[in-house]
Amino acid sequence: MPEDSPKTINLLIDSKFHNISAASRAIRGLSEHLALSDIDTYYLELCVMEAINNAVQHAYSNEEGHAVNVVISYGPGVVIVKISDTGKKMDLYTPKRPDFDPDDIKSVPHRGMGLYIIHSVMDEVTYETTGNVNTLTMRKTFYKS
Repeated sequence: MPEDSPKTINLLIDSKFHNISAASRAIRGLSEHLALSDIDTYYLELCVMEAINNAVQHAYSNEEGHAVNVVISYGPGVVIVKISDTGKKMDLYTPKRPDFDPDDIKSVPHRGMGLYIIHSVMDEVTYETTGNVNTLTMRKTFYKS
């Protein structure tokens, strides 16, 4: 297979919060392989963890025993992550910038930050439901300096 052809990693995890760390480790390993900067690695890992957390918490109502499928595709300068579940469909909305005082940690909202972060960091974010499968797709392009 040519070096620049797209590659894919598939992770199928149970809807338990402690399983989210497996995807986190996969992202860190991939980031190292792709020689991403520490900040790009952090943001990519954060977005993937937020998306999986949302599937567990909102699609499956924190109920264990359900599948969360994580498909990571990558090629030269790009990573695409698809998080799929068969739980409750997400309401579509345009995430708004949370209103809080950054100097007051107690004012930071406890909910509603995940999708805002994802939309702020990733280059492209889409969500679709096909049959009973909900898929959040996140695309990030990386530029080498």
